[in-house]
Amino acid sequence: MDKKINVVVIGAGSWGTTLSVMLAEKGYHVFLWVRDKKSADLVSCKRKNEKYTGDLLLPSNITIFNNLKEICRYPDIIIFAVPSHALREVVGYLYDYLDDLDAKAIVNAAKGLEAGTHLRLSEVLAKALPPGLAQRVAVLSGPNISSEIARKLPSVSIISSNNKNILGFLQKGLSTDYFRVYTNHDLAGVELGGAVKNIIAIAAGISDGLGYGTNTKASLVTRGLHEITRFGIKMGGRPLTFSGISGMGDLITTCFNLRSRNRILGQRIAQGEKPGRARKEIAMVAEGYNSAQSVYSLCRNLDIDMPITDSVYDILYHGADPRRSVYKLMARKFKPEIEVR
Repeated sequence: MDKKINVVVIGAGSWGTTLSVMLAEKGYHVFLWVRDKKSADLVSCKRKNEKYTGDLLLPSNITIFNNLKEICRYPDIIIFAVPSHALREVVGYLYDYLDDLDAKAIVNAAKGLEAGTHLRLSEVLAKALPPGLAQRVAVLSGPNISSEIARKLPSVSIISSNNKNILGFLQKGLSTDYFRVYTNHDLAGVELGGAVKNIIAIAAGISDGLGYGTNTKASLVTRGLHEITRFGIKMGGRPLTFSGISGMGDLITTCFNLRSRNRILGQRIAQGEKPGRARKEIAMVAEGYNSAQSVYSLCRNLDIDMPITDSVYDILYHGADPRRSVYKLMARKFKPEIEVR
């Protein structure tokens, strides 16, 4: 892989910053866009993004910019690392500048569904990007806890796209000796696994907050994977994808990692905090909150049975009592674990 690769990262949260450092250490020239000018100046001066990544040092080959006139004119890869609810807005804000660029690939690194439209984020990009870039969209997904990757702990991830011509380039381009990237052609399955697992992670946090044990969480994760798979297949994903890195792998990580935003959100709510306050206290976006509303709506429209998701939705949006919700799940009608057709 040619080291003279230019990468533009849009979004300087924990994941965007971590990816920037990882790729800069690989020898690439990285341009990291920070939307707020004051924050951009501070990060550039300190060479740290203390709000999101603490003492992680930003190498000298990361250029921090806020003024769009300073955007790299010849990027090989553009990575969007912004929350799902802001993606379309950010693309619209950058549209005129993006229209002048001829990147080989556009990578979305966030997970979730767009509120209101319920679109997958690759679909949002395909609709919002300039036509010349819309056919070059890919998605990076998997068990990607940014703090662990920043510490260079071994991790794997998935790159997926409907454009098979860019997968090999991105697989090599994004891999390092501690971050191994696999390819998967099931774009819908990869994205849906990443979106719905955040809802199950909120449920796992609720379980922790109520003081339940490992048996409970293992049961929850297993039945949660069943829901993810059922929903994903109905929405066009392939069954095996959900037992892989972007399905089961990401689900396990998000449910058990003590720093997982979605797990923390559920834990705080179970301990008595209102969802709005809990989200504010976390200070970073817990994508499962918005995804719960989108997935719940889709399930109602498509008649998909998702009892855990339904319970999380009721807790988040209707103030349902978490402990009572658990009782309702446990009292459901008896059925086989696996329905043989």
